[in-house]
Amino acid sequence: MNLSIIIPAFNEQSNIEYVLNELNDLLKDKSIVDNYQIIVVDDHSSDDTLKKVKNLENSKISAVRLSKQSGSHNAIRAGLSVCKGDAAFCLSADGQDDPRIISEMISRLNENVQVVWAQRDNSDEPLASNLLRFFFYLALKITSTNSEIDPAKADYFLIGRKMIDTINSCKERNTSLCGLISWIGFDQVCISYTRRNRRTGKSKWNFRSRLKLASDWIISFSGVPLRSITYLGFTTSIMGLIYAFYIIALGVMELTTPGWAETVIITLVLGGVQMIMLGVTGEYIWRTLEESRKRPAFIIEEKINIS
Repeated sequence: MNLSIIIPAFNEQSNIEYVLNELNDLLKDKSIVDNYQIIVVDDHSSDDTLKKVKNLENSKISAVRLSKQSGSHNAIRAGLSVCKGDAAFCLSADGQDDPRIISEMISRLNENVQVVWAQRDNSDEPLASNLLRFFFYLALKITSTNSEIDPAKADYFLIGRKMIDTINSCKERNTSLCGLISWIGFDQVCISYTRRNRRTGKSKWNFRSRLKLASDWIISFSGVPLRSITYLGFTTSIMGLIYAFYIIALGVMELTTPGWAETVIITLVLGGVQMIMLGVTGEYIWRTLEESRKRPAFIIEEKINIS
């Protein structure tokens, strides 16, 4: 097998050299793969990540630099667009993903199985971060087309040539790569691994990046938010009708109708619901406009050791 390894990297100068050396040492064993190519995709880092890669001067290591920071998922897609392997192994540049399970992953990949996910069986993040991840990924799980994949634990993956070509044929600008892989289909399997501690630095995944991932996944692959607006509209209308009958009944019985406080509360609640409805609808309209412009999801600024 000719294997391409895609490593998205953003400001990982303290980790990238270790990760690359570990991969090279591992893949020297010809029983794992016949040949391999490592592609580091520099997501427009502001440090010396790319310089570290260049200084290795290894014919097995190539690099791509993006013209601006485009996110790790788009960085992986950039790597997939230039890779030549029969399969692609995608992992992070922080050293937490253990490449030693690659042999097991390759053994599970075949003509029918086009995706092998590595799902961690542990988490070393604080309780608050784990709770935040749980609620984010609960929404992703509801809209995922592959019920066997736990998006909260699927960190890296191995995909076959069919999946690579299919991903490259999809030109969506605002999307989740993991959601896209899940949506495309083919048989997909999982294996478990124990995630290692980050060697140095802090994770680039913060509240904002997780929120964008969740919104990209849900809006790109589900109509649930729009359908929820319809259900909410019907529910609000029914509640309003019931309240109207209540007011009429009070008037018929010559009882005092509720004061202005309740009216203000109802107006504020309904106004808030309407603003949420407009916001969700506007998000879909904006993304439709973005896709209609047909701008590329990433722009490659520089290629190193890639023909």
